[in-house]
This record gives sequence, C-alpha cells and structure tokens, in this order.
Amino acid sequence: MKVIDISRHNGNVDFRQVRASGVEAVMLRSSWGHFVEDLRFRENVRKCNDAGLPYGLYHYSYALNESEMMREADGLIALARQFSPRMPVAIDMEDADGYKERNGTLYNKALNTEICRYTCQKIEEAGFYPMVYANLDWFRNKLILSELDRYDLWLAQWNVNGPSLPCGMWQYTSSGSVPGVPGRCDLNTAYKNYPVIIGENEEGGQDIQWINPYVTVQVVRGVGRRNIYYVRNAVISGTVIAELSPGESLPVDLISATVLEDGYKWIKVDLGQGVVGYMQVDLDYLRFLI
Repeated sequence: MKVIDISRHNGNVDFRQVRASGVEAVMLRSSWGHFVEDLRFRENVRKCNDAGLPYGLYHYSYALNESEMMREADGLIALARQFSPRMPVAIDMEDADGYKERNGTLYNKALNTEICRYTCQKIEEAGFYPMVYANLDWFRNKLILSELDRYDLWLAQWNVNGPSLPCGMWQYTSSGSVPGVPGRCDLNTAYKNYPVIIGENEEGGQDIQWINPYVTVQVVRGVGRRNIYYVRNAVISGTVIAELSPGESLPVDLISATVLEDGYKWIKVDLGQGVVGYMQVDLDYLRFLI
C-alpha cells in the first residue's frame, strides 16, 4: 500500500487529489507531548473521510518518565476514541529537536522501550492497532527491539533500496511529491492491508448471522515476525485475548454465514472455562478439521 504521513507542517492538504494520485491511506499526526493536539488533525480527519481515504494516527512522544508516559497514553487513547481509524495508531519515537538528549533520556533504552511498550499496550487494549515509529538508529541503539516484537514497526530509513528490519510499514523518503500536498512529504510502503485487517467497525458489534459448523480450527502458520495467529474478544477490531502458534487448535462454536465488512468470515472459538473468542478466517493460515 502507498501511504503518506501528514501533520500541520504540511499545510492545507487536498486529500481528494491525494487519493486520485494513487495514495491508498494516510497516517495523520494526532498529537505531541503530554498532551497537545495537532492543530490540523481534526480538519485532516474530516478531509480524509470526505475523500474516502483510510487514516491512522501517530503521537510524537516527549515523555521523560513514567508519569509523562501515562499522561501521553491516556491523552492519545481519549483522542483516538473520538474517531474510527482504519490504519494503525502509532507512537513516534525520535528526537528531532534534541529534547530527549538535553534531558538525559536519549540513550536510556529501558525507559524508551517501556514508553513504547506501555503506549502500545494501551492502544491495543482500547481496540486499536498499535505500531512503533522510529528510524533505524533508534530501533538498533535506543530501543530493546526484542521487547517490542508483539507490535508492528514503522521504520524510517531513507535512500536505501529496502528496509533493513522486518516492518509493517517503511518510510522510504521525506522528500516525496504528491498532488494535493504543498511541498514535500513523507512517503511510505505498508506491507499489510491494514484497512482490511482493522475493518470499519471499531466495536465489532454489528448484527451477524452465525451457523454451527461442528469443526475444529487449526493454525497452519502464523502472522508476522512472531509467527502467531490472534484470537480477539470481538470481530474485526477487538482486543487480542489469545495467541495461537502453528499446530495449535481450538473447537469452533460458530462461523459467520456471510463475509463481514473487512472482507472475511469470522469464527467464534471456545477458549475454555467459559471464555470465547473470535478469529478471522484466512485459509492461507488456518485449516478446519472435522
């Protein structure tokens, strides 16, 4: 997917022209610090909706400690809940103005990682799709990447032929030119169809007709770097409540009679002890056993 990211610094963007040029989605800066809303965010959301462009959010973090981290995460979730993003909600970890270096936290890998982990956890708990944005130096030298392997990476790495890390999205230039955007803008390639994965229904509460298939579902292969398949507490964009590895299986209670808004059927599975969950039916990853 061709994706651009936009903030107030990009000025007055014509998103209809953007979409007509072939851009498929937009990441909008929602906010920065603890906590300031981007002055053009709401306007940009409205324009994306009018143009039929899926959008996501990103928050530029200035957190220097756990208190500021929690304040920023709370602000981001409260803001995101006012909208229906069909792209990820990301935390932006960088130090473009030297603020973190001046305050002595730039090289505190444990703190930087915890800020990302905590924020992504809160994003996911709120029913959104979490993501971490940083450049290659940050991911290699200022974050503990192994502690963030649950989350998709949005890697900024310019002037190369491809990303040096597995990532969900690659920002490959800051000097792009797109009709409808004044001046230069960031260009990205998304390696997942996030609007399909996330779907349009943030609550997963639509009226669904179900049938009982009397089968078991088994994971053939997992998704992403961790090679797992998710079980959620609601269809389309529910919170992850379980993870299955290849070879693991669950009894299926029900399967949706029709394809849902995200382009897939869903199944209702029994996790035991009265707990049920929902899984997207993708036969590239699952098989059914009688």
